[in-house]
Amino acid sequence: MSRKYFWIALVIGPIGLLMILRAILYFPDSTTTSSQNPRSKITSNSKAKIHSVQPAARIVKGTVPRNSNLQNLLLGQNLTTQVVHELIQQSRNIYNLNRIRTGNNYTIEISNTGKLESFRYEINDEEYLLSKRNGDRFDVDRYKYEFEVKTEKISTQIQESLWATLLKLGETTKLVMELSWILQWDVDFTTIQSGDRLRLIVDKKYRNGKLIKYGDIHAIQFTTGKKDFFAFRFVSPKSKKVKYYDAMGNSVKKAFLKVPFRFSPRVSSGFSYSRYHPILKRRRPHLGIDFAAPTGTPVLASASGRVSYSGKKGGFGNTVELRHPNGYRTSYGHLSKILVKSGQKVAQGDVIGRVGSTGLATGPHLDYRVQNPKGRYLNPRHRISWPSEKSLENRYRSEFSAVRDQLFLDLNDGTNDHQLPNLLSNNQ
Repeated sequence: MSRKYFWIALVIGPIGLLMILRAILYFPDSTTTSSQNPRSKITSNSKAKIHSVQPAARIVKGTVPRNSNLQNLLLGQNLTTQVVHELIQQSRNIYNLNRIRTGNNYTIEISNTGKLESFRYEINDEEYLLSKRNGDRFDVDRYKYEFEVKTEKISTQIQESLWATLLKLGETTKLVMELSWILQWDVDFTTIQSGDRLRLIVDKKYRNGKLIKYGDIHAIQFTTGKKDFFAFRFVSPKSKKVKYYDAMGNSVKKAFLKVPFRFSPRVSSGFSYSRYHPILKRRRPHLGIDFAAPTGTPVLASASGRVSYSGKKGGFGNTVELRHPNGYRTSYGHLSKILVKSGQKVAQGDVIGRVGSTGLATGPHLDYRVQNPKGRYLNPRHRISWPSEKSLENRYRSEFSAVRDQLFLDLNDGTNDHQLPNLLSNNQ
């Protein structure tokens, strides 16, 4: 190198070195990490937050709608038919999910990736089914709810009707139906009057402080006029079967129902030997009871027996007649539909037809008639000595008496024990 270029390099070199150092200090290289560059750090963190946000798991709760099934429920949540099939098959040994019922509660849990994680279904008031995902399968089991059971006494005076009175006390229609079932052979609920009294002892099942359902009804005392009707729950020491007996140990279940319905309908026309007929416009005997009810209402056989007639019968329209083993006969007229055939055996409570207005009728109702073994027509609303089911076996009388006496005291707060002998004698 010539001497000239040597001196130029010697002068320019230090200056170039200073410029390079300055550039490094004030303009970092683009490869600098985000931890060394505040601006780059903010951008990096923002992206991290966006990528960490995942869809949340979904929990869907509801009740099974009318005419729906499990497939409708799950497909409605964008699940596949394969998942529906797997869930049904893997639950089959525990519960058949093809039989879910309208109005029952369910809960569906879906993961953030869209998979079914669990399915919970309320089978009834006391049990529920839980299916939980475990890998590629579902673990399925049936569980019982835990209840707090309280035995409570209800004592009230009837104001309007049994139904309205109990609802005003905060009870539910389920209790009314249970009482009606137990007393249906003795009490005609269409004749209940204000001032009649009801006492009962019943178990109530609570969950989280809320009444869920009723348990056993232990005792009932229903007073109408000067007459007391009792029903005491008794478990047979041998068979463990539960039955209700009156104060004398006779079964409350009689050979005949008081009314041939699952409820007590309005009486539109009573038993009479001289009633003005609204269509024929003249007076004639009406040897039965007319119960007004909507068309299609199920009509029950009031007692077990055999169908002696089934078909049209003049002014009675579509009619069913039953002959009963004790010699009694019953007839059911103006039916819209007949559901039994002549010669067919029926049991008490079987549906034999539906309310209608066939024949000479101004509106839908049932003409119900009862004849005794001699053929005489009886007024079903009067207290007739219907034959009872088999009474309590003598060998269990002492055990029953102990249960009855204690329940009677509980019904009356332990203060009317002196009345028991009198009540027993009045009910003989």
